[in-house]
Amino acid sequence: MNMRTSTFYYKSKKKIDDDLILKNEIGRIIEILPDSGYRTITAILRRKMNINGKKVLRIMRKFNLLSNKKRSYRNKTTQSNHKLKKFPNLVKNLAVEKPRQVIVGDVTAFDIRGVDHYLAHLMDLFSREVLGVAISNRNNTSLVKACLENAAQNHPDIRGAIHHTDTDVRYCSAQYTAAAFELELKLSMTLGNVYENAHSESLNKTIKRQEINVNEYKGKL
Repeated sequence: MNMRTSTFYYKSKKKIDDDLILKNEIGRIIEILPDSGYRTITAILRRKMNINGKKVLRIMRKFNLLSNKKRSYRNKTTQSNHKLKKFPNLVKNLAVEKPRQVIVGDVTAFDIRGVDHYLAHLMDLFSREVLGVAISNRNNTSLVKACLENAAQNHPDIRGAIHHTDTDVRYCSAQYTAAAFELELKLSMTLGNVYENAHSESLNKTIKRQEINVNEYKGKL
């Protein structure tokens, strides 16, 4: 090629410097929000720069910044051993192509200053938008029903959507299913595999690791 060896292996110093600058920025975010994925970090970086998610992923791989913490499932809030009707999984192998086609829900437990609390949420599976939330110090039907009512009030267009959760007794209760049917929701549930509701589980993890666990609350909720 009639080219000097040093020229062939030349790497731009500017590119190396840019990579180090971005690495430091990502490192600062991870210190505040441990176990953040590249999508979360990209969204935060975009608040002050124009950055591509693929570049963020490349830098995190290059400098070993990707979280490799293995996720273990801990069944703390689900009571599936009951005789109430459980609904078939309508989401498995379904192509989700638009908002409000499928909404997913779950409940997660956390403590504030030693007091147990429970957070119920409903999320749009396509856009990942949180549609409804409710918090209580009791994990009961009233909690998940309040979450559903919150979602319906703020997002009336959920009517007719597929409503996907685990088979917890609260989601199967007559009170909850009646409220869901009033909204013409099509009930869908995980049957035998908790990871069939993985998106809700992932949201729970994000809320706890990136909000609750990194803040010092002044009082009980």
